[in-house]
Amino acid sequence: MRKLGWTRLALLVALGIAGCGGGGGASGSGQGPAVTPPPAEPAAAITPVEGPARSFPADYSSFNFNLLRVSAHMDSPALAQGLRGLNPGGLRIPGGTPGETWSWSRGGLRPSPYPGLPEGSAYSPEVQAISGLTPTVVDRLLDQVGTPALFTANVLTADLQENISDIRAFRALGQPISRVELGNEEYFRFPNPRTRFPTADDYAATVAAWAPQLRSEVGNLSIAAIAPHALRNVGVSYDDWMSALNRAGAWASLDGIAVHPYFAVEGLTPLASPANAEAFVSAMIRHDDDFLTRVAQRLPTGKAIWITEWNVVETQSDPVTGGSWIGGLGALARAMNFLDHPAVNLSVFHVVIGERQWSALVGSDGRAVDYSGGRPTVIAAPPFALTAYGQTLALLGEAVRGGGTARRLSLGQDEASKPLFGYRFQGASGGPRSLYLNATPGAVRVRASGRAVQLSGPHDASGFSGAGWVRREFTVTGDAVDLPAFSVTLVVQ
Repeated sequence: MRKLGWTRLALLVALGIAGCGGGGGASGSGQGPAVTPPPAEPAAAITPVEGPARSFPADYSSFNFNLLRVSAHMDSPALAQGLRGLNPGGLRIPGGTPGETWSWSRGGLRPSPYPGLPEGSAYSPEVQAISGLTPTVVDRLLDQVGTPALFTANVLTADLQENISDIRAFRALGQPISRVELGNEEYFRFPNPRTRFPTADDYAATVAAWAPQLRSEVGNLSIAAIAPHALRNVGVSYDDWMSALNRAGAWASLDGIAVHPYFAVEGLTPLASPANAEAFVSAMIRHDDDFLTRVAQRLPTGKAIWITEWNVVETQSDPVTGGSWIGGLGALARAMNFLDHPAVNLSVFHVVIGERQWSALVGSDGRAVDYSGGRPTVIAAPPFALTAYGQTLALLGEAVRGGGTARRLSLGQDEASKPLFGYRFQGASGGPRSLYLNATPGAVRVRASGRAVQLSGPHDASGFSGAGWVRREFTVTGDAVDLPAFSVTLVVQ
């Protein structure tokens, strides 16, 4: 892993400022710059306590990339710049649900009807008509971004040989596809998946047949099978699903399972107060710990957990986290906390571009949902600019670039009730990089040295305009760095 240079840090901050309209101004209010009172003086510096080392791959911090969202912008320099600004370890293509009816030879969704399946497409005729996103076109964008792809195989409306041909087509272009995820959310909730896989055993039989052939005919692949939510039963339970994989003997050719730990925000009001914001982040961490512990209980020894989609669940018409700073900071807290679970070796945030209130980049229409004024407001924003989610996860992407080892940094708190912690990352070359997250209302001082990039702001600041944010790049003086309330700080030695 190359060392993060100061030029790279400056570029990262510059991208953030350009993408989110700078810091300090009021969001869409016509008022002057916000006046931020000086933070309270933190107590004596905390000495971080390192936990045991665990390895992580170069593509750990990745993003779900719904290609339909950018079909008319694949050659846009702004799109490529926005994606590069995220520092993605990988991009999951063609992006979740679209993969269930995707044809790479067409370069888009295959129109219904689908042989043997009763239901038409969930997409409008206009969306179905979008095509041209062939391996050649997608590979060109991936090359501009400088990131590999996680390939979501179409196990619903395509056969094995078509998927093998698709992977080979990317390989022929030089795209090093090495991860393949079999299917997407086959939870038996909808007519087509239920018809294709009437029982968990039917899906397991497909996995047991496909995985070894993919390995033998393509080679150099890591393969994971999708699994249902571990904490709630929707159609088929997680236990039944895992038992079916056991009965089919599927584990012999699988590297792990793929899961989607979405978090429902019902009953939470994170923007109501700083204390509520802190409780919101803590609730997500507790949920994820419960979810991943449950997944690991049925996971065979040596198998991995791929988190190929994760986010919150809320409606666009009445968002809870909105486009807020605490939403982005909470997303980073989850992605860092996933590393506490040794089997997790992939974190794919949902989604690069999509639902306005919690995507990593502003959509191509330049519209975003801003909840910082106490109610949802649609505002104008630069297309493909980094949101609060993109800003925070970009720092994680920089910290884990290239893969290496990670150690949890304990700051003397129970992170499930007080989200204050860090991780120290060490790559193959260069000095360590420490990433600190303070999702609490109070400032903290931590012993550290090196060069730093720091993002902080009020919990209810806009996640799109950057109003009220403070962005700093500096050299740590003395032997300690201050972590303001609701902040993230990357320190490079």
